[in-house]
Parts: sequence; structure tokens; C-alpha cells
Amino acid sequence: MIMIEVNSNAEKNDRGFRLPFVCLVIAFALSILVAGCTAQKDDVGSSSLPEKDLTGHGSSDTRQAAGEPKPPQEASSGSLKSNDIEENGIKGNGIDGSGDVAEQTMRDNAVLDSSTASGGASVQSEQQAGGSVNVQSSVGQLRESALQALGKGQDDLAFQLVRQAMRLEPENPQVIFLFAMVLGDRHRYAEAIQMLQELSSREPTTRLPVLGQTAEWMVESGRYEDAEQQFRSILMEVPDALMVHHRLGQLLLQTGRRTEAALHFDYLAQFGELDHEELRTLLVRSQTFPGDNGVTRFDPLNNLAMCRQEVADGKASEVMALIVAAGEDSSDAEVALLNRLRAEDGSFDGVQQWIGTLDMSSAGPDAWYARGCAALDRVSLAEAVACFCQTLLLDQTDVDAYKMLSRALKEQGESEIAKAVAARAALVEETRNLGVGLVGDKAKDRERITQLAQALMKLKRPMEAFGWQTIGLVHAVEAAAITDTQAQATFESIGRQRNQIVKSGQHRPDPAFVLCGLPPNVLNPVLEKSAE
Repeated sequence: MIMIEVNSNAEKNDRGFRLPFVCLVIAFALSILVAGCTAQKDDVGSSSLPEKDLTGHGSSDTRQAAGEPKPPQEASSGSLKSNDIEENGIKGNGIDGSGDVAEQTMRDNAVLDSSTASGGASVQSEQQAGGSVNVQSSVGQLRESALQALGKGQDDLAFQLVRQAMRLEPENPQVIFLFAMVLGDRHRYAEAIQMLQELSSREPTTRLPVLGQTAEWMVESGRYEDAEQQFRSILMEVPDALMVHHRLGQLLLQTGRRTEAALHFDYLAQFGELDHEELRTLLVRSQTFPGDNGVTRFDPLNNLAMCRQEVADGKASEVMALIVAAGEDSSDAEVALLNRLRAEDGSFDGVQQWIGTLDMSSAGPDAWYARGCAALDRVSLAEAVACFCQTLLLDQTDVDAYKMLSRALKEQGESEIAKAVAARAALVEETRNLGVGLVGDKAKDRERITQLAQALMKLKRPMEAFGWQTIGLVHAVEAAAITDTQAQATFESIGRQRNQIVKSGQHRPDPAFVLCGLPPNVLNPVLEKSAE
């Protein structure tokens, strides 16, 4: 494994994505427990902060985004709420958080000791005042206060309150769930995960929220494969869980598996559910923008993601040296990236040998691109054309693949189609050039956003175009360039158009268009070789 430093700003990470999800899962889990457990009914409704569950469904139902448009205050790229454009993402830290656990545990014990007397005195005073104590009422009040404290970032207070509730009812599943959330907020992830997993085994109704929240903590503690597995488990049972598509897409993106992440973002785009930064990643599906590390919330979490960022930043030679030095410790994806870089550098000896060991049926765009370059070097033009076409079917934003396809077609004597492919490369490159500037202070550049949406429409990527149009509306309202009424009317029109295109199936990429009219049999050379 290549040892590359990744972002370890835990405090930034906590407030960047985890706390809103914590409050959401608490509310959902507690509402389930109230309905399903034998404990006396309590006033949990007031603590249910958002009106959505783990799957992203709410009282208005997320399917509204694909049907009737949502009102401006509810969505992201499908709404007019500007805060949604900047929030709702994984900002992982790439570390396990264990370094602070012992110190935090000692601190928690001190907090607990200091609160024991006051907690006991509180219960005792209730007993003296009324002759007897309504334990259930006290637990409900403590839980409610702890939830509110957690939402306000008052960690110590939340810890004290939930510990008092645990002393009163140590087997109460609602209290156990909230106690686990407080432990997680204090970076005691291993304890929190174990506590929720044990709760889930006793209370099956909590299984989905437990899977979701423990997956978040696994991301926090660097257990990315485990987190991915849990997110996928949720989607197996609830395929339209929009929030989970967000989380899994962001995790895949930050671990360098960008084309896989794009599949989840494409799904969310059908509902107008992508924010500014998520939409921007779809402009470079297998690569990344230069200078993005530390600028967006999608900082690299592992070596593959960092390698992709370094390549974008013009450090390809350093990345190649690192992957070579790591040897067998490098992942398959890192080796594929290495051979793409070698092919671009004209070093084909190692590439040819590596291609011979590949199962191309599961190869990604980097592998197909490297194979295409190697075929072009051997003047195996039909194979080269087929390989670059396969690259583009996996990633239609790969400008270099379009350029190499145009070159191979020209060498084949197909000058007209080569010109069309070159023109497509220029249009795709335009979207990338526009997207690279839509970050930081320039993220609200409405002229650039308008140009980008128009270019995406030309590329028959309407879901992305609608997302950018909606984000442009948000910024137009902020700048007082249009009225709320005008923005709402335009927003509703976008929603209707989006719904019509999704129903017609035209939101999916058309392979013939992606390949500029090349017929399906253009892939025969690689299909035949794969069969052999």
C-alpha cells in the first residue's frame, strides 16, 4: 500500500456531515422503537427533528421529485434552498480515531463522576416531592434533553444526561440507541458500533437505522470496505434509499472509485437530489479536477483517490514511482492507473505484459484506455478503436479517450467520423473547463453555470443540465436577479421536464450518441479477443 497522507481533520469532519445524519437516524430509530417496543408510550414526536427516515423518504415522499416538483425549501439540485448546495456530504478523515479514545474515555469518566451526585439528587428530590417517582417520565425527559444537547453540540451535557437515563433504565432500547450516538459523537466508535449491533440483534426493527449509522462510524474510523458493505445491504432491501445513495456515492468517490460513484449520483439526478459538488464530480467521472484537494468536501480517503488527485495536479511521474515502489501491495485499480500513465508516456513494454494477465470483462476505463494506446502503438487500429469506445462507454467524460479515438479513426481513413469525434472531445473538454472553475469563490458564477447547462444539453446529459439550471436559479434569487415567483415557476417547469424525460427513458446515455454514431460492431475486435 502506498503511504500517502490524507485529511485527518476530525473536528471539521464531525460537523461537516455526521451530526445531521446522527440527528436524523436518532429520530428515525426512536420513532421505530416507540412503535415496536413494549415500553410505555412517550412523547418522541417532538424529538424527531427531520420528517425523513433513513431511506430519505419523508412526509412528502422523495418520489415527489420525479413527479410533482418539490417546494423550494426541500431539495438540493432539485430545489431553491442554497444551504443544500453546500452541505450533505461525507468529509471523511481517513483515520481510525483510536488515538483519542483512551483520553476521551478518561474524560468521560470524570464527567460521569461529577454528574453522579447531581443525577442522584435530581431523582431523590422527585421522590421526596411526590412520594414516588415516575421513572418512565424521567427517562423520557432525560432522553429528550440529551437529544437536544447533542444537536446543539453540547457533548458533555448530552453524555451526562444519557448516562443518568441509562442508570434508570439500562435495558431501554431508546436510551441505548441514544447513548451509542453520544459515544459516537465523542469518537468512541468501536464501543458505539458494538452497542448498536447488540441492540439490533435484540430489536430487529432497528436493523436498517443501525446499519446506516454504524456505516457512518466505520467511515469515520477508516473501515471503508465494511461501511460500503453495510450501505449496500440497506440498498438491497430499500433500493430507492436516497440518503444511502448519497453516502455510498460519496464514499466510493473519496476512495477513488469514481465511475462507480457516478452510478449512484446518476440515480439521484433523476430526482433532482444532487448538490453543487456532487453534480460537479459528474463532469470528470473517472478522473478528478486539479487543485480540488482541501477545496471541496470530497477529500481523498485512501491511496487510490490521492493518486488520482496527484495525477490531476500534474504529478503523474511521482504517482508512477510510488505505485511501482509499492509492488504487490498496490490495488488492482492503482495498477490500472499506473499502466494508463505508462501508455500515455509511451512506455508500452510493461503495459503489453500486464494486459495479457487481465480479465477485460471487469476492466475499468483506465485499463481499456491503456490497452487502446498499446493497440494503437502496434498499429492494430480496429482493436484500438474498439478499446477507446469501451473506455467512453464506461466514462463519457474522458476527453483523452475521445482524442485518441479520433486519431485511430483518422489513421483508419475514417476522416469524417474522426472529425465528429474530435468535435465531441472539444465539447466535453468545454464542460470540464467550465466545471474546474465552479469552486470556491467562483462557485456562484451564474454565467458559467448557464454555459455549462447548455453544453450538457448538447451532450444529451439532461439530468445534469437540469441540476445546474436549478442551482443557477438559487444564485439568481440570492443576487435578486429574479423574483421568488419567477424562480418558482422556472423550477416547476424544470421538474416537469425532468419527470417527462425520466418516464421516457431518455435520461440514460445513448451508446450510439456517446460513440458519435459508430455502430455496435465496432466493438467486435475486443469482444472476439475476450472470447478467445
